[in-house]
Amino acid sequence: MKIGGILSAIHTTLSGMSNQMKRLDVISENIANAERAPDAKGRVYHRKVVVPKKTSKGHIHFDPESSLPLRRQDQNHMSLKSAEEILTGRKPDEFPLKVVEEKGVKLVYNPSHPRADENGYVKMPNVNPVEEMVDLIAATRTYEANVTVLNAAKQLAKRALEI
Repeated sequence: MKIGGILSAIHTTLSGMSNQMKRLDVISENIANAERAPDAKGRVYHRKVVVPKKTSKGHIHFDPESSLPLRRQDQNHMSLKSAEEILTGRKPDEFPLKVVEEKGVKLVYNPSHPRADENGYVKMPNVNPVEEMVDLIAATRTYEANVTVLNAAKQLAKRALEI
């Protein structure tokens, strides 16, 4: 049996919030590593992005394991797994979310750097801090929009219980 209405809206909003939290984590990691030099073996940090993975049916879903956990007052009430299946109609493994590395480097001319090649270029991460800040603002605003929807759904549920 699939439960719709307010519970569905709350679940969708929580899933959206957790996806944006994951996106914020990846963006902050990119910003932190934007100027990181190659390691001793010459490996360079690559920019990471969060992308939804298409299912076998062609639909796009995010991973519920990255979503905020449901809290229960009574431990004997309902398992989290069954609650997830009831609210969405899908099993948790049907929501893949992945973090993908974008391959590539930018060459910076710095002949005095210890990791510079014979032409004086150093391979640096392909992270543009300005682009990451724009993504950060977009993810923050999307998170805030989800919070607004969650608060509205909570108020609707509260008013429905008062009737």
